[in-house]
Amino acid sequence: MHARIIPFTQVKPADERAWRRLAARAVEPNPFYEPDFLLPACRRLRHGRQAGLVAVEEAGRFQAVLPVPWAAWPAVPLPVVTSWRHLYGYLGTPLLAPEQPAEAARCLLSALRGRASWPRVLVLELIGDGGPAAAALRAAGAGLGLTVRVHGPAERAVFRAEEDGDAGLPASVRRERRAKARQWRRLCADRGDPAVVDRSQDMAAAAEFLRVEASGWKGRAGTALASRGQDAAFYREVAERFRASGRLRLYALEQGGATLAMQTSLCADHAVFDWKAAYDERFAGYGPGAQLQLRVVELERGRGAGWIDSCADPCDSHQSRLVSGRRSIATLAIGPGGPAGRLAIPLAVALVELSGKLRGLSLRTLRGRLARSARMPRTGGARTGRPDRARGEKQCRCE
Repeated sequence: MHARIIPFTQVKPADERAWRRLAARAVEPNPFYEPDFLLPACRRLRHGRQAGLVAVEEAGRFQAVLPVPWAAWPAVPLPVVTSWRHLYGYLGTPLLAPEQPAEAARCLLSALRGRASWPRVLVLELIGDGGPAAAALRAAGAGLGLTVRVHGPAERAVFRAEEDGDAGLPASVRRERRAKARQWRRLCADRGDPAVVDRSQDMAAAAEFLRVEASGWKGRAGTALASRGQDAAFYREVAERFRASGRLRLYALEQGGATLAMQTSLCADHAVFDWKAAYDERFAGYGPGAQLQLRVVELERGRGAGWIDSCADPCDSHQSRLVSGRRSIATLAIGPGGPAGRLAIPLAVALVELSGKLRGLSLRTLRGRLARSARMPRTGGARTGRPDRARGEKQCRCE
């Protein structure tokens, strides 16, 4: 196996085909690292053209893929390396082939560490911990004589197909769902019966989603996708690419010609990843976002989905009250062993977290945080589950 770094602007059709085949067979799905997501991101989002792809190859087939910023390239003399992140990607698990995942991960780590004379530390954020990809990274690190540390572990809400109806749920989740059922009955009594409409193949649905999102507090704060033309174009291109492959799920809750809520999800393997959601604030008292989400879960189960990742901030109390399933999300820091590692690894993680906070101090992001604080008091303590730069306005998404 060998690795090479491909700038996103230089990805060739053959590279994209190999990348796509790897995504289809990866040991762990991650639509946010597929070409249909990352190529639009590199073209449309800030700093995308300064990023690239580390691809591990063998006999013309991709065995591992990880997006990296330019600072991760071996020729750049920086002691800390991390994967490329942006506001709209909610999972950082690398794509690894099932044939030899540990060997592919080993080649990936070796390429990222380069041949520097100093101890480079790799900080991989938003890794799905506890799965086969994280296990392969741990095995690869151990094989290279490196130390692997877990930082900031948190649990994210997940809907699993094996949930046995309300009877098998914890009392707190059953209580929350009963409250949502009362809101649904009130909505039906006040407005008439709403309908859940699958608009995945509707070419106009992406524009309608952008309109609904921009009509609320995100639009007033300037943090909606439509607030920046390139972000809106990114959303439309991702939706169109996933629609073309039959893996877009775009549902709407509609009543009397009005759109109460919309939810955009991306499918990978037998999993569904809730990407973006929006609701009309005129109907906020009925909890339209949560109403739609609960009904989409049943629809996706019927379509064969094994599990649905909410992609929500682990501190999102709305999600944690609606569902009992969880998956562990953490930062994996991989560096030298011994005294050097004990000093370098925590320092590297702190530097990456500080970098995320500094990048998040844009006027647009500050407006969004102020708007969120004004509309809803915090519950469940400080928001620590996701680095600031990657929150992407996903909190409090199910009202």
